[in-house]
Amino acid sequence: MKPLRLLDLGCVLAGAAFFSTLLWWWRRPDEVFLLFLGLVAARLWVAPIAVPAWRPRRVLAVGILAYAAIFSFITVTRHLTLLTHALDLGYYVQLTWNLARGAGPLVSLPEMNAWGDHLSPIMYLLAPLFWVTPGAVALLVAQAVALAVGALAVFGIAARRLGDEGPAAVFALLYLINPSLHGINVRDFHSAALAIPLLLAAIYFAERDSPWLFTLVVMLALGTREDATIPVVGLGIWLAIAKRRWLWGGVTAVAAFALLVVDTRWLIPYFRGAPYPHLGRYAPFGRSVPEIATAMLLHPFRLLGALWSWPRLLYLCNLLAPLVFLPLLAPTELLALLPALLENLLGQDPVLFNHRTQYQSFVLPFLMIGAIAGYAKLARTHPGPWPVRALTAAIIASLAFTSPTVNDLAVQRFWPREEHRQAWEVMAQVPAGASLSAQDQYVAHLSLRPLVFVFPVGLEQAQYALVNAQSYPWRRLPDVRMRQEDREVVTITGIASVPALRFRVKYRAGPHLLLEKQ
Repeated sequence: MKPLRLLDLGCVLAGAAFFSTLLWWWRRPDEVFLLFLGLVAARLWVAPIAVPAWRPRRVLAVGILAYAAIFSFITVTRHLTLLTHALDLGYYVQLTWNLARGAGPLVSLPEMNAWGDHLSPIMYLLAPLFWVTPGAVALLVAQAVALAVGALAVFGIAARRLGDEGPAAVFALLYLINPSLHGINVRDFHSAALAIPLLLAAIYFAERDSPWLFTLVVMLALGTREDATIPVVGLGIWLAIAKRRWLWGGVTAVAAFALLVVDTRWLIPYFRGAPYPHLGRYAPFGRSVPEIATAMLLHPFRLLGALWSWPRLLYLCNLLAPLVFLPLLAPTELLALLPALLENLLGQDPVLFNHRTQYQSFVLPFLMIGAIAGYAKLARTHPGPWPVRALTAAIIASLAFTSPTVNDLAVQRFWPREEHRQAWEVMAQVPAGASLSAQDQYVAHLSLRPLVFVFPVGLEQAQYALVNAQSYPWRRLPDVRMRQEDREVVTITGIASVPALRFRVKYRAGPHLLLEKQ
């Protein structure tokens, strides 16, 4: 048999094996998917295949609809199988519920005004969803749809710059299969994620020279979180230097920086009753935004020293590799990326420089624009097969890096097991509006109430507690003890504010215990 036919057969067998792993027999379908992808890449290298003549706009529409459907399914089934968390899904569910009922931006995770943690007034626009269908599912679906719609702006920007809707549709697909986008989407819900389509829309309107629409979407982006001001500073720098719109860009950058200072120095501390809490990540540079910015400008060697570490270099590779390093061909375009990238690289918390976390929401839009600009330069300087090869390599690389996503499509991952059904049964017994202290995996399901806490926080205030007895003893809570005096009475000790709390077992199913305070 000829080598080409062997590769074809290998692709068919590996593809069949991959689809079978989604149904049964293998715990990590992504491993078989990578094998299949490797064989496809080898087949394309040996003998390229002509791309079908699909209409670019149809490809775009199908991609957007497919992404919205698939990631709505993934995130909702993760929620139903108890893989979502109090922070941040439960937090945003409770916040949106309170906004929808006119109670203001209040949360109990911990008890505070939510604008004293992160200033996210864009959540007011999502509150009407809770008038119709309150709960976590509404937020998860809304987030998936919003991120999918970002492909429209990517397509529009690429089509304008490249003068060809064919590669523009490919860039829209590259956005939709980007591993950072997938990581952001599956990590519960975050208001910062909504900045992605808004920042992309701002770039599109800037390219169209539509300042009023640009201003509108920038104002919406600024409402996602207080540090959305940082990518908007980058946007202003890009407008001034890359686009030669000095006044427009300067006003944008200066206004965004001034807003960041106001938010962190006065506005958020006003709601919190204490200093802004998140600057500790940048303690080596200062205690306020002006101090940090000044230290970065006046002490470049300290800045470079903070940037140098293998985890940070790996982070940069993980960001650039899915786009086959195309953004590096357009350094001027990357000026927009610099402020948001420095926000992540200079932080002391490793989650900031993990390419699959929500902290990439302010980075991803500018990476996509850099990749489009890099491709345009490659097409000008090396016309012929190289641009097509670069896009093909980018699709394969993006699929390889985003392969963990396919695990969430496996039946054994998303199909509820008996323990999940038992948890739903127990959670249905919690009275509406009752105060509750529950373990993390339950909280996002029970956040439509004024007081809900992550166990054992709030036990002294809560009327009910919800725990998984199978997880006891709690390794992360070595001082908290649970003793079952008889089948109906449980005592919990080790809470700092009270010596002991007695509960009656109100309902049990499997390992899940709903306890009512006596």
